[in-house]
Amino acid sequence: MFNPEKDLARIIIECLGTEGLSISSLDKKLSEMGMKDHRLVLTGYLRAMNDLGYLRMRDVPPAKIYLPAKKLPENVYQAVGRLSRTKSGIDADELILYTLWRLFRRPVFESELRLAGTFRPVGKLADTPAIEESRKLLRKAGNVVPSGNAYVPINEYPDQFEDILTSIGLDSLDAWHLVLQTKQTTLM
Repeated sequence: MFNPEKDLARIIIECLGTEGLSISSLDKKLSEMGMKDHRLVLTGYLRAMNDLGYLRMRDVPPAKIYLPAKKLPENVYQAVGRLSRTKSGIDADELILYTLWRLFRRPVFESELRLAGTFRPVGKLADTPAIEESRKLLRKAGNVVPSGNAYVPINEYPDQFEDILTSIGLDSLDAWHLVLQTKQTTLM
């Protein structure tokens, strides 16, 4: 089950540190954090992360040591937060709220705003039926359901929203090299 506040891949990368850990050491560390799963599940997860290139495996008989290989990609909250902060002349926190609200088509919870880097209330409180409908949707999708307040934007930023979505798409598809960066002007 996806929990935006406890992304397992990111927790594993943090636990491994720079030295790496064996499967049993990592399992103990995760258990201490309250994340107990069968060791075979953890082994499969580590192998998948290794196949995707996020981890390297070093064989030190009788153990296998896993080390971080590269940084994990941003999640939607991190990408929206980073890109919103590049827009000048606009309150980045309000733009984050507006962008997430438009993307998800529902009120945005405080915990989601924190994941995007917003630590103050923005927008206005959503009405109770909209919040309950959002919780129902998240529960049905298998997500952890936030218990805090949810907000909707007061201001709209349609142009900046389009820019942020375009940037996220081009970043994820590694397609910036296809974009015309400058416009040619003609002299009269």
